[in-house]
Amino acid sequence: MKTKSVFLAIIVVAFACTEKQSEKKQSEIKVPITVAKSVEKEFSSTLDFSGTAYANKEANLGTAIPGRVEKVHFAEGKRVNKGELLVELSSELFMQALIERNTLQKDFERVSRLREKGSLSEQDFDHIKARYEASVAKTEMLKKNSEIRAPFSGTIVDYIVNEGENYLFAPSLKIGYSMTSGIVKLMQLDQLLVEIDVNEKDLSKLKIGQKATLVFDAYSDKSYEGTIAKIDPILSTITRTAKASIQIRNTDYLIKPGMYAHVEIALPKQKAVFVLAQSIYRQPGTANDFVFVISENVAKKVAVKRLYTIDENIAVDGIEKDLIIAVAGKNKLSEGAQVSIKQE
Repeated sequence: MKTKSVFLAIIVVAFACTEKQSEKKQSEIKVPITVAKSVEKEFSSTLDFSGTAYANKEANLGTAIPGRVEKVHFAEGKRVNKGELLVELSSELFMQALIERNTLQKDFERVSRLREKGSLSEQDFDHIKARYEASVAKTEMLKKNSEIRAPFSGTIVDYIVNEGENYLFAPSLKIGYSMTSGIVKLMQLDQLLVEIDVNEKDLSKLKIGQKATLVFDAYSDKSYEGTIAKIDPILSTITRTAKASIQIRNTDYLIKPGMYAHVEIALPKQKAVFVLAQSIYRQPGTANDFVFVISENVAKKVAVKRLYTIDENIAVDGIEKDLIIAVAGKNKLSEGAQVSIKQE
């Protein structure tokens, strides 16, 4: 019985020794890998958007008083200068006011002479003066409402009310443009605004005056340079985006309001640590990224965050520059694994 117990003890000790030797051999196995250094580089990232072109300025021009359109001086599509007479309206009320003003002007001149001689009281003089000044203001108001002049240089794109028709505060019905009432629609087209929708996470990266490059589908072989002229101070509660307007020159008038544009905005240069894309290991079933940093032929698992991709290189946060990073063979590694470097 004693001999049997001794025999079993010998077997257990032998098995334990064998297991330890196996573990020792396993720990001494080195995983063959290739490596590359993490490198700090300066780079410029970009933001891409889709945009729509609009006139730099647009206005539906009308008058405060309804009337008949007597004369249209320019055809649709003509470019006009600031201050030019575009449309004349019926002037019956203006002519009546002008006759009344001329009569009151004579009365005012007469009572002014009488006042100088002391033959008229101040009260009577003030009464005539007030009537005359009111008549002058009325005449000027009716004069302004009998004609339409260009408030800025631009292109006539539409007549909402045609020559011979009565103007009764008719609204424009062109969807996507100014819907206010008017007779003639004027747009400034030598400069355009391209509107883009900016996601809230990118809003802090944009500022007024920032440069942008635009390519329109209609002229895909030509690019335009522009600058951010406006960023809305509020976001849409539905899309969580804010509108930004990019101003571009359009002196050749090739770009038309409503055209679609691809917009690219370059962000300021910055520095980041880059690794090869093949060196990043994503844990299965998660969105967690890691790299294996090699030091003294031992692998250390380090979490990283992707920032930006340039070709086969990825900018990451979480590691420093000049570290040895496992590339080929990384999927066979674990924390603390021994490695054999084949090449850099």
